[in-house]
Amino acid sequence: MTDERPEDRTRGSGIAGDDAADLMAHARGDSHAFGRLYDRHAAVILALCRTLIPGHSLADAEDAAQETFLRAHRMLDRLVDPRGFRPWLYQIARLVASERRRSTARRLKHEDHAMTLAQDAQRANLPAHGADVASRRESLDRLTVALRSLPDPERLAIHLYYLDPDPVRAAESTLGLSRSGFYKILARAREHLAALLGEEATR
Repeated sequence: MTDERPEDRTRGSGIAGDDAADLMAHARGDSHAFGRLYDRHAAVILALCRTLIPGHSLADAEDAAQETFLRAHRMLDRLVDPRGFRPWLYQIARLVASERRRSTARRLKHEDHAMTLAQDAQRANLPAHGADVASRRESLDRLTVALRSLPDPERLAIHLYYLDPDPVRAAESTLGLSRSGFYKILARAREHLAALLGEEATR
């Protein structure tokens, strides 16, 4: 009678069987097992993320796919049926994509709000003198260009800080940041913004 490992009984039964075997190997400490799961499903998860996040770049879809596998790895103990790994992975990808779509919608909403407030402030506060009006409009244009040049997290941190009544909580839900993480990004955003405005002023 030959010794038979649990995963041997699942081999030869297609992708679901291979997944179950690798999951059991991972549970026993095989450091390469999850890598095999990743290699088996990465292409289809990337394709799914590209479909679920329309209008975004390939890099955005790749980030979502990586996040899907990271979450799956952290939550392997929640998987009830090892042979159902692939559909379970699809569910995680859909959740990640949904969160990213909502995050993008919130960011665009904050940016639109910021632009509206800036335009209202310009109309309400600019003096009537033509030269002053032109100067302030030029300054606002430079600020707008500089803000758009910032990385997305930094630009959103600026908008949240000045527009949201509870920027720390908003940053936690929008960017997934702690209080200290939010203020670190905010400080970096201010430094980059000051540098961009300084470079623009010297041209």
